[in-house]
Amino acid sequence: MKKKTKWILISILTLLIVLFGLHRFYIYIQQDLWSGEQAAVVRAQQEAGISDVKKVYKSVWDEVCWVVEGKDESGQAVMVWIQEGKESRVVPLSEGTTEAQVKAIIHERFPEIDIVRLVPGIYNDQLVWQLFYKENAHHYYRFYNFSSGEPLSEVFTLPNR
Repeated sequence: MKKKTKWILISILTLLIVLFGLHRFYIYIQQDLWSGEQAAVVRAQQEAGISDVKKVYKSVWDEVCWVVEGKDESGQAVMVWIQEGKESRVVPLSEGTTEAQVKAIIHERFPEIDIVRLVPGIYNDQLVWQLFYKENAHHYYRFYNFSSGEPLSEVFTLPNR
C-alpha cells in the first residue's frame, strides 16, 4: 500500500509540474501580444481620448497596425489606427462601416465563402477592413474601404500546399 500511495503522489506532483510548465510557456508566448495590445490602448487613450475600450485588433500587412475600437470622452464610438512612428488616425464609427455592416456586405456578394478573419487595418495608406477567407479549397485576402464598405480591386490568392 505504501508503494502505491508513493507512486500516486509522484504522478500527481509530476502532472502539476507539467501543467505549471505549460502555463508558464503560454504566458511567455502571449506576452509580446499582450504588451503590444496594452501599449496600443495606452496610446489611444493619450492621443485620441479613448475612455472606454471595446476591442483591440492587430493587423499585419506591410507593417503592424493596431486598431482600438471604443468610445471617446463624449461617448462617441470611434476607431483609432495606430502605427509605430506615425500619427494616429481617429475616425468616428458613424463615418465608416462597422464589422457587422462589412460582414453583411461580404455575405451579400459572396454567400458561399467562409470568413476566417476580418480585421480593420491599413492597405496602401487607406483605412480598410482586411478580409481573410476560404472559398472552395483556396484562401484569399480582400480589402474593403472602411469609409464606404466598397471592395478594393485587388484580391490576393494564397497558394495551396
